[in-house]
Formats: sequence, C-alpha cells, structure tokens
Amino acid sequence: MRKPLPIAGAIIVSFALGLVISLSGSGAGSDSAHPPIDLPAAATQVWFPPLSDYDTGGEPLDDERFDALLAALDEAMTADETLADIELEANVHLWNFFRRLAVPAATEEQTARVYAYLMELGERHPDHAEAITGNATTHIDRYAVPSTDPPTMSSVIVNHTYQDWFNPGDKPFSDAQIDGLIGALDAAVGIPDAADDFARESATHFSLFANRLQNGFVSDGQHARIVEFFDGLKARHPEAAEAIDKALLRVESFTPGRMAPNIVGKDTEGVEFALEDYRGNIVVLIFSGEWCGPCIGEYPYHHFILEQHKDDPLVLLGVNSDGDVETIRAAKASGKAPSYRTWWDGHAEVSTSGPIATAWGVTGWPAIYVLDEEGVIRHVRSTRGGSLIATVGRMLSELRMREYEAQAAAPVATTDAETGEDEGAN
Repeated sequence: MRKPLPIAGAIIVSFALGLVISLSGSGAGSDSAHPPIDLPAAATQVWFPPLSDYDTGGEPLDDERFDALLAALDEAMTADETLADIELEANVHLWNFFRRLAVPAATEEQTARVYAYLMELGERHPDHAEAITGNATTHIDRYAVPSTDPPTMSSVIVNHTYQDWFNPGDKPFSDAQIDGLIGALDAAVGIPDAADDFARESATHFSLFANRLQNGFVSDGQHARIVEFFDGLKARHPEAAEAIDKALLRVESFTPGRMAPNIVGKDTEGVEFALEDYRGNIVVLIFSGEWCGPCIGEYPYHHFILEQHKDDPLVLLGVNSDGDVETIRAAKASGKAPSYRTWWDGHAEVSTSGPIATAWGVTGWPAIYVLDEEGVIRHVRSTRGGSLIATVGRMLSELRMREYEAQAAAPVATTDAETGEDEGAN
C-alpha cells in the first residue's frame, strides 16, 4: 500500500538525520584519565542514625528517636560541607532524613517541629531558602503516613554518577571510559546508606550501568575487568549474590559485542520458533506493544525497512507484550502493525514482565536490538526512527563487503585443461 506523502517525507528526513547521528558519534576517543566521580558529601558520609533504628513497623515514633533524628538533621544541614554547596547537599540530606520518617507514624507535634525547623533554617539562609524549604510541605505530608519500605537512597544520587564523557556514541569504549563507569558504579553502591539493604539499593545503579554499556562496544579485556569488579562486589556482599549475578547477566548477554541469548517461544499464531532460526540474517529484535504510544510511533519506520529491504538478508522480529494476543493480531491484520513475525509475551494483562522481556532485562519500551548475521548484538541505542534505518543500511553494506572479501579470498578451482595436464597420460 502506498504510504501518505507526509509520512514518507518524515521518514526520509528522519533517515537523513539518523545517518548523520550514526556517522558522527560523540565518543571520547581517548584513554586519558576519566573525570572525577564526585558524589555529595551528604551521601558519602554518615550523618544520621541507622535506618533500621526507625523501622517501627508503622508504630508511632517515640520522642527520643525523633529528637536524635532532628538533631542529626541540624548537624548535617549546618556542617561546613553542606554550607559550601547548599543547593547540592541540602536535597540529599533532606531526602535521607525523610527516608527515616517513612515507616514510623510521626505525631502532629513531630511533623510541626520539622516544618518549623526548616522554615527557620530557610530564613537563616535566604539565598538558599528554596533548596531548604521547597519540598518541605510535600515531604512532610507524604512521610507523615506510615509506609512499608523507605524510599531508596539510590533515587537521589543517580544523577551524580554519570557524565556524558562516559558515552562513546555507538563506538568502542575506551579503557578510561570503562574505568569511569566502574568507578561511578562502585561509588554509588558503596555509600554508607546502601550497606543495610544492598540488593535493593544497588538495583537502580546496576540497571543504569547495564544501560550505559549499551551505548558502545565493550572489548573482551574490558568485559573481563567488569566481571572481576562484579565478582569483588559479590565477595563483599554475599547476601546480595543473586542480585549481583542478575546484574552481571545483563552485562554479559545484552550489550553490544555479546552473543544474544536464544529466544524460543510461540508466535501470535501459536507456532513455536526460535531466534536462532534466523542466523545468517541481520536481525532487528523489537520489544513492543499496542498499549505503548512510542512503540506505535516506530511502526512507519518498520514498514519502510520491510519494504526497502524485502530482498535483503534482513529480518525484523517482534516481542509483543499486550495482555490479549488478539490485540496484536488485529493490529497486524489491519496493516497498522508491521507484518514481521512476533512472539507473544503477554499474560492475561498488559505485561511488561513476560518471560522473554524479563530474561532480557527490558525496562523501557520500545526496546530494539540489532543483531549481526552471527547473532551478536551490535546496536541497542541507535535503533529508533531514522537512526534504525541508517544502522541497518550500514550493517547490510558491511555484510556485503565481508561476503565479497570472503569470495575474493577463496581459492579458485582449476581444471586439468587449465593446468596443462593430460588426464589420459600416466
């Protein structure tokens, strides 16, 4: 079916933009030392009583523990390290303070004292009053009601652990970039408040670390250093061995340069098939769903690729997460969803945690992986819109060049006539 001109025009523009992006890259391209990993002092030092002291199971918090907590907040907020950069440090201190009020039931008098303290502190530092009091009412109201678990410390420090310098832009990582990423992860999971609940606190950082490695290619030597780091973590935190192994699996199996694990499952028509069935082709693996607006937004590009490369060794495969398989069947039948073969990974409800998506550690939708003809993951980040079109076009060109070079290097068979030998003369 002929595409409407606006869509075709958008695809052409996106293709051109994707080509520019894919060819330019932003890699550091240097093995010079990585920038320092500077976490706030509010995260790297011990400022408050242990979090476990405030696990009352939802019972009221006694005045003795509350007084100790408020005194610790005052000491933290007036420390030299904090006053040197209130905008940075105050937010972390306040988050850590309110984490300890999340589980117990605070009295009206206690919440009033917290509010009064923060207002008074804001008056003492008028230039930074917003940083001190901006979220006070929201936090007080939220944490005055008991909850099951305190929020993680990881959620407030993740923005301090990653720098654009670490992104190679779909090119090989330098050793310094890998050192920087390992250093950032080590700093993040090594803060004092991560020790009591390491598996829970480290989960976010592990996920982000694996995602960041998808921005480029990790060499075998670099991969070995990453594995060594995770082995060291497991030795220090044996109680979190399962969480660490799960994080390492994502690094070992789902980043560029690693062999993609095989997928075996049933397609939308109930027929079983495997990812390995398509070896020899470049494979675009698409985790998607009709419930997902951005996923649907990729459909025009997928239609374009299917038409443009229908005679090439290129295959698109889907992993669908809709709760009812009829949803994706209807979308394919109408022509809205592309016609590529698709595993159904949903289970009676909108499911982003089906067995395939879970095994692949998919946390964002759509998630698109491009595999080479041997089943090795080559691209994860340059796989949306025009960038995907440019990526598969470049990979097809590289495949043809490899095939040409292999043919040129193959020995040429000769006949007896060509060698001048007489078959009958013995």
